[in-house]
Amino acid sequence: MAFFSTVTGKIDAQYDRDAILVKSDRDLADMCNIDAFTASGPGGQHRNRNYTAIRVTLKIAPELVCSDTVSRSQKQNLEAALQKMRIKIACSWRKKAPELSDYQHLNEKNQLFALELAKLLDMVCACNFDHKSAAVRLGISNTMLLKELSRLPEVWQHFRSYRAELGLSELKLPGK
Repeated sequence: MAFFSTVTGKIDAQYDRDAILVKSDRDLADMCNIDAFTASGPGGQHRNRNYTAIRVTLKIAPELVCSDTVSRSQKQNLEAALQKMRIKIACSWRKKAPELSDYQHLNEKNQLFALELAKLLDMVCACNFDHKSAAVRLGISNTMLLKELSRLPEVWQHFRSYRAELGLSELKLPGK
């Protein structure tokens, strides 16, 4: 379960994951080391000459690193990298799941998306990757849970591989 718990235990006692996930971009940036660099690839001279690409590293968990190079704007790349950091924290930092929880479907661009993803993954891990019991405890259908897990390809891939390791049946990508 490494993907879903790479930092759990190391920093869990000192910091509240949920509080970190809802921090503003400015406050989250204060918790990170931020590096600007030049990115290679398409984009012309502006991309190759200016330090617009951004890499953020969470100070309390240096193994969590995210970067973004899509935009020609350093500010937009920083915002995107911080959102990626929230998602990476949500995927790698587990907390004890409550007995029952209400899950709220949010757009990936919503700042609270990472918090909801973290709660969903907490429940899935607590139910030992049994999607049916996790769905019941979250108050959503099995299909909706699978759709939520498949929104981010890396989450879906790891979810399926952990189920396979546990000897659970293979699941198809929802809608396919």
